[in-house]
Amino acid sequence: LVHCPFLVFQTKGELVAGKEMSVIVEFTNPLKQTLENVTLRLEGPGVLRTIKKQFGRIPMNSTLTWEVKCIPMRPGLRKLIASLSCDALRHVYGELNVQIQKP
Repeated sequence: LVHCPFLVFQTKGELVAGKEMSVIVEFTNPLKQTLENVTLRLEGPGVLRTIKKQFGRIPMNSTLTWEVKCIPMRPGLRKLIASLSCDALRHVYGELNVQIQKP
């Protein structure tokens, strides 16, 4: 049985429109093999522009942490979505609802 791995989200800083905050995405490789050609993609309309980052490899049981700084432009409820793909895994994703406050 292979559990579908997922991405874990955290935010750091104030969730206020016009102020810098950080989005932190974590992924732990659950497979008994090194993952190759890993690509992470992060999007969050109204919070950050879509960005992609290549990570060469993630050894088994190791955790990848990616921190992205951004400045949300609009207040309100926003959704952050991250997805990871690599040779051995497809459709790994996570999402987080964040409430951006008015300045």
